[in-house]
Amino acid sequence: MRTFDTSGGGATSREPAIPSKSQLRNAVPKTPRAPSDRSHGTLTKREIAQAVYSVCPGLSRSQAKGFVDAVIEEIVCALAVGEDVSLRGFGKFAVREKPERPGRNPKTGVSAPISARKVVTFKASDQLKAEVDGE
Repeated sequence: MRTFDTSGGGATSREPAIPSKSQLRNAVPKTPRAPSDRSHGTLTKREIAQAVYSVCPGLSRSQAKGFVDAVIEEIVCALAVGEDVSLRGFGKFAVREKPERPGRNPKTGVSAPISARKVVTFKASDQLKAEVDGE
């Protein structure tokens, strides 16, 4: 299982310190986002890259996009070979095998077997659940 620790390592004196989640929360007042900030309530990869670019002043926009693409590709590759991916404070992605089972076409009622397949599951961490719940 791959585990990615988002807590960060020790910053050297040459690197700017990355503010903690509580520091960011205290520094920026919570205000509702303008509708133009988000497209139909869905966070996109482009918006994630923009967020990385805005909090990392040393990165260019293309480097931020490359960073986000690399992270997502690493997660996809790990899942493709059957490894679990655990992101501390966020949740765990896992691949599960579903066996073949009987099914039916709801329109015609004809029975047909549903083939065995692999599916990706996600289990949210307690920390994520609490954040979403507003605690």
